[in-house]
Amino acid sequence: MQQNIGRQAAAGMILTLAACVAGYGQQVPPTGKPDTAPALDPLVDKILTRLEQREVHDLRAKVKWELTYAIEEDEESDRKFGTIWYKECKPVAKFKVHFDSKISGTRKQKLDEEHLFDGRWYVELQSRTKTVTRREIRRQGETSNPYKLGEGTFPLPFGQKKADILAEFEVTRIPEKKNDPPTSDHLRLIPRPGTNTGRTYKTLDFWVARTGSHAGLPVKVMAGKKDGTGAVNSYITITFSKVELNSGFSDSVFKIKAPKDYEEIVERLEPIEPPTDSKP
Repeated sequence: MQQNIGRQAAAGMILTLAACVAGYGQQVPPTGKPDTAPALDPLVDKILTRLEQREVHDLRAKVKWELTYAIEEDEESDRKFGTIWYKECKPVAKFKVHFDSKISGTRKQKLDEEHLFDGRWYVELQSRTKTVTRREIRRQGETSNPYKLGEGTFPLPFGQKKADILAEFEVTRIPEKKNDPPTSDHLRLIPRPGTNTGRTYKTLDFWVARTGSHAGLPVKVMAGKKDGTGAVNSYITITFSKVELNSGFSDSVFKIKAPKDYEEIVERLEPIEPPTDSKP
């Protein structure tokens, strides 16, 4: 496991959040990456360097998740509100998201929805269906990196090496607009053809804090999800607020216990069969 897994996960956890609530949970095979990349805008290079070097040991923040549809303009968006926790642990970083309320159209209601990755298991609690689903992502003792860009279960476009980011995406800087988060830099990432990210997302827009205690971390992301034709059919927008860095909290937060009246579903990875000797 790479030593910088903590900064990798923290800096890029927004896309992980998008992946979780959008139904991610299956591993995908690695894809090849191009050998060369075009000349990089110096400002983009500076932002990517700051993201790569950002040290985060733990993080807690308020989060808003919003789903809007690209084609059905009159359809009202769904919004969820909650809290996200992240902590650098060995051998793998952990995160948890708890949504406690939602708004559908103009109607606000309570919600109990949790997403947790404890380093081995991805756990999802849904009060609507009264289920707790535990999916095994890494086998006991496995040394793979579930956050590695383009290969892991949870794709993270930031907090990785610039070379890996540029191999997976074309990255450009977007001029500041009126409704952008204050003092932030806007980057647009276009997945390259043949990449794993490109199978699900058409575009990824990130706003990265330029100043303050959370400088160098994304504070907003908008992911354009593709349909079967390759066109964008919906956007997932995620916004962080009230970010607390390195304030410390108990590991007990990274647990989800199934209530008595909930159905618990366990999905284990298939066991690895030992290689067979083909010689007679």
